[in-house]
Amino acid sequence: MIIKDTPILRKYISVNGSVEFDNVKSYLRKAERNFLKPLIGTDQLTVFESDQTDAIIKEAQELAREAVANFGYYLYLPIGAVQLSDKGIYVAESEHTKSASDKQFKELQRSFKKSGHEALDELLEVMEKSADKFSDWFSSDCYTVYKELLVNKTSTFNKWFYIFNSRQTFVALKPNIQITEDRFILNVIGANLLLALKNSQTVTERKKVKELLQKSIVAFTIMLTVDNGMFVLDAKGIHMKFDALPYESTVTNINLKVNDFLTRTKANKRTEGEEYLKMAMEIVKENPTHFSEYEIKEEKKHLKITNTKSLVGL
Repeated sequence: MIIKDTPILRKYISVNGSVEFDNVKSYLRKAERNFLKPLIGTDQLTVFESDQTDAIIKEAQELAREAVANFGYYLYLPIGAVQLSDKGIYVAESEHTKSASDKQFKELQRSFKKSGHEALDELLEVMEKSADKFSDWFSSDCYTVYKELLVNKTSTFNKWFYIFNSRQTFVALKPNIQITEDRFILNVIGANLLLALKNSQTVTERKKVKELLQKSIVAFTIMLTVDNGMFVLDAKGIHMKFDALPYESTVTNINLKVNDFLTRTKANKRTEGEEYLKMAMEIVKENPTHFSEYEIKEEKKHLKITNTKSLVGL
């Protein structure tokens, strides 16, 4: 485990002095397994378990611990808020202390989860900038998954459409991002160029095309998502419905004359997506030497079918 005792835990979470590390240990382990390991892999996780001296690796280790601590407490809160015994489940109160209200409990749980996702986003940013420091991650299947989409970061999506900088929302949008790539981008620019652009670019024209394609993907993704009941979409942006607590007033699609609002949004995003894609392709075709991966598709010759009295002639 990357968090081994209470002193390390207290660096990232303000916990009461009476907290027993063993009470939260299993939830910290589960947080590692469910949230961190799938992103960085077993080998990189093992590296973070030992003390580090390199400044960049140590920064990443701190972020990994911060993520696990927050996710661990997010998972622990429902059990930590009650007492379990052979007699059942009860809440401990005294004349000096009382249990948190349901509102306080849910806000705290949401805060832990949000902080965990923020730490993960920052961790991935730090690791991606230093391939030589994180070879275990860069050579793993986890990195392949991380780079499988042209829009693969919360910050990138948030730049072109506001998702409240929420990694949780971004992760929920990934299936539609993949569908967008497959349906709208792949057939236009080709598999080879799409794959190449998923790496870092240095040539100005290629950087511009990548940015335009990312804008197109974000627009098409929102177009595909506006009807999805998992999300709340309004003039401010889009976020998961589960991020909004029951007592919070949210301007949902339903009380915004949903049909008109969604119809306009879908139409606008389709137009944006098509325009950005067209702009990207203009640059590609005008600069063939910078886009050697792009293959001009030959126009298919359509067979003309002639109806005759005795046979079908071609």
